[in-house]
Amino acid sequence: MRRDVRGRVVLVTGASRGIGRRAAVRLAKLGAVLALTARSAGDLAALVSELKALGAHAEAFPGDLTVPADRERIVAETVAKFGRLDALINCAGVCSFGEFSTSSEEIVRKVLEVNFFAPVELTRVAAPHLTRSYEGGWCPAVVNVASICGRWGIPSMSEHCASKHAFVAITEALRGEFQRFGIDVLLVLPGLVRSDDLNRHLLRNDGKIHLNFEGAQPSDEVADAVVRSLLKNRTEKAVGFASWWVWFGKRFFPRVVRFFMQRKVWKYAKREKTKR
Repeated sequence: MRRDVRGRVVLVTGASRGIGRRAAVRLAKLGAVLALTARSAGDLAALVSELKALGAHAEAFPGDLTVPADRERIVAETVAKFGRLDALINCAGVCSFGEFSTSSEEIVRKVLEVNFFAPVELTRVAAPHLTRSYEGGWCPAVVNVASICGRWGIPSMSEHCASKHAFVAITEALRGEFQRFGIDVLLVLPGLVRSDDLNRHLLRNDGKIHLNFEGAQPSDEVADAVVRSLLKNRTEKAVGFASWWVWFGKRFFPRVVRFFMQRKVWKYAKREKTKR
């Protein structure tokens, strides 16, 4: 199957930076009509201006997706502006890098609110409009950008893994449920992604394993996978070697993956001990 997005209305969350921004640029070049949302109104406006200068059709709908009224408004304004909604790409998210023992209920709830409840409830609001797109003769889709953390728990990322496991699980459940409405539900699993602004993306940064944020996979690589997943209707895509290795290893060599995860903790603890 090849999905043609020319003239189709695509709502992209987290569009002000990172994966969402880069996915929006790629979709604009393919002729999609873009509804872009994020909390940063200024960054969204700048992106829309850039896309319009290239001849693309795009509008900004800033808002906080953790607020129910904002979710309703963003979808309603998108449909009022463009007349329909054909695809939803859930890119928005945050991360917490640190051990569970030094975390708090506030951090756990914040991560789950942004990474799980917000995109899930946005999907609920968007679903009736996506169904109408199917009834109109197209193949609507929801693309959920989760993480390989949703397939295997990573030490020092407990809250992030919990939110992504939940997101992956509901993606798989909705994939079956939404078939009756003609909506495809697709999953993208990046590994560690290089952030445009790490301090804004991380709620905390005191983990007890080594993660090379500067050497992480670029957002462009993930954005390419997001767009290809939409175009080619890929059910699930692990992006990058590290993500693919964990994805493949869990299926065939789970004890090996478990050993390497524990080894990262041991190595960090050993280095910390030698510094004292």
